[in-house]
Amino acid sequence: MRNDMTTGKEWKLILFFTLPIMAGSFLQQLYNTVDGIIVGQFVSEAAFSGVATCSSLTQLFLALAMGLSIGVGIVISQYYGAGKQDSLPVAVDTALILLGVIGLILTAVGIIIAPFMLGTVLGVPEHILPYSVIYFRAYVLGLFFQFVYNGIAATLRGLGDSKAILLFLVISTVLNVILDLGFVAVLKLGVSGAAYATVISQIVCVVISYRYIRKRFPFNKGTKHWDKEVSATMAKLGLPIAIQQGVVSFGHGAMQRLVNSFSAQMPGNIAAYGAAGRLNSFITVPIMGFQSGLASFTGQNIGAGRLDRVYRGFRETLAMSMSVTLIMCFFMNYNAERVVSAFGVSGNALALGAEQIRFMTWCYWMFCCYQTMGGLLQGSGDTAFQSITTLSALGSSIVAAYALVYFNMLGYSAAWAGTPFGWALAILISYTRFFTGGWRKKAVAGSLARGATQDDAGE
Repeated sequence: MRNDMTTGKEWKLILFFTLPIMAGSFLQQLYNTVDGIIVGQFVSEAAFSGVATCSSLTQLFLALAMGLSIGVGIVISQYYGAGKQDSLPVAVDTALILLGVIGLILTAVGIIIAPFMLGTVLGVPEHILPYSVIYFRAYVLGLFFQFVYNGIAATLRGLGDSKAILLFLVISTVLNVILDLGFVAVLKLGVSGAAYATVISQIVCVVISYRYIRKRFPFNKGTKHWDKEVSATMAKLGLPIAIQQGVVSFGHGAMQRLVNSFSAQMPGNIAAYGAAGRLNSFITVPIMGFQSGLASFTGQNIGAGRLDRVYRGFRETLAMSMSVTLIMCFFMNYNAERVVSAFGVSGNALALGAEQIRFMTWCYWMFCCYQTMGGLLQGSGDTAFQSITTLSALGSSIVAAYALVYFNMLGYSAAWAGTPFGWALAILISYTRFFTGGWRKKAVAGSLARGATQDDAGE
């Protein structure tokens, strides 16, 4: 299915391309949320805390998969926008081989490092550490399928086929919910049952999506399936983002360790932080969806030499993303206690979770501004600069949080109160890059020269 973003109303193309992505992201968030709710309701608050403390590590592997797949998506979208149809089949095969091998390697690494990362690095309390290790080791068994799926999804997004991705995720999410209930509530397999449900769902999703992509790019034995130059380009574009997102996950780990350090003084704080984090992630769904849509739009239009459309698309995307974000923040703020209680927490944990949600709902407009610009930078191929921006923002958030604790200005709440400092810095850096125009020199397809005459009109 062709989805050409180089002609037509910019806001309409981005919106209708983004809606399936947002729905898919919502389903991905539902994946983790359902695990937490079912474990909290049918096992115990301690078990949910154990699963919650794994989030920074599971995010690390997911971040690596998504970061590398962004490099895939940039290459595919710019080849597609430039009309290089003959280059697409080998690029697809190269991407899937590259990501699949990395997924297998990281599975072995994850199994080995689980006790050290959870117990020593994150400082998970001993009474919940067994839950964390069991869940995480079961989770990493599915990394091969997670990496391959992200490669397929990035390819389809680069081609403008976001509806197929949504269909795959609907099937996978429904299956995950059914298996979660069966393994945890019925068979009483505990936290490992929740992880196995996720892995099996991922396997099914990969099988279906792989069959779909093979219909578009048939596997022919006599043709080329690996291109060293293409893989190097994907790695060059994707590795900065993968490293960036990996460091971001370590930053989340630093915040998780800060939260864990208060577990003795504030019972229930780990469960509260985990519940609030999962719920706040739903607010990021439209933000990240519009970012992804703008990235594909930017890639295709840069490939076609249409910088004027890139400028208009950015402005319209920011307006749409901000509107949806503000509505979601109002809903979460008003219903904070109600949504936190779904995780089976009560008392102190409930109050702390609601406090975190209410604080963050006043700050997400900053995240919206920052990530929308990130979509433009990604689509243009300016991924290294975006990585610098994100790492700078993360570093300042962590420093602010630990400083607030060290100087006795805040306690447990510093884990989230430092976040706006980082977002403000990210806005300053990324918008400076935008207005100075450095991102316009990063196009993979080499067609910026054709768009130079449209530059002034876009600005």
